[in-house]
Amino acid sequence: MTANMFDSYGVKQLGYYVASIEEAAAQMRAALGAGPFIDLGLSSNKNVDIRGKKTELDMRTALGHINDIQLELIEVASEGPDPYHEMGRYGLHHFCVYVDDVDVAVKQMEDAGMTLAMRMTSGQGMEIAYLDARDLLGQYIEVTTPSEQLWQGIKAIHEKSPVDAPVLMPLSVLMGGE
Repeated sequence: MTANMFDSYGVKQLGYYVASIEEAAAQMRAALGAGPFIDLGLSSNKNVDIRGKKTELDMRTALGHINDIQLELIEVASEGPDPYHEMGRYGLHHFCVYVDDVDVAVKQMEDAGMTLAMRMTSGQGMEIAYLDARDLLGQYIEVTTPSEQLWQGIKAIHEKSPVDAPVLMPLSVLMGGE
């Protein structure tokens, strides 16, 4: 049963497919007080499986927080099939659940009637799977193993940054640089 996968970590993130990270980050800061967002930069993912077909996916991501929810902004830089373009619109794309075993979680969700839309290793080395839950929830569900250090680092920047901090910061800020 998929309910068990939510017991350990809960929903950790909301992911938004956006046309422009700069614009989306500024809008979320102004409307919700979210951020600052850490720009993880452009990653070229060479080993991506989208609905059973191997492909490449170039995307830029930025991470921020609003209270205990991480916000991920995703800007796709490549053409071709992917679960972002499949959505057919910009906006809320997925929620993310941390799991101890991605394969077990994928199997549980497939048994519950969802289909695997994408499987990849991120630019940061994280195993990620997207399950198509659009018929059930109107969005995708991302499952990945915990990245508590990254999650806590982004949250700390949100909590400690002054109101006039830049909306978008480079990854080096998270690593202790300027």
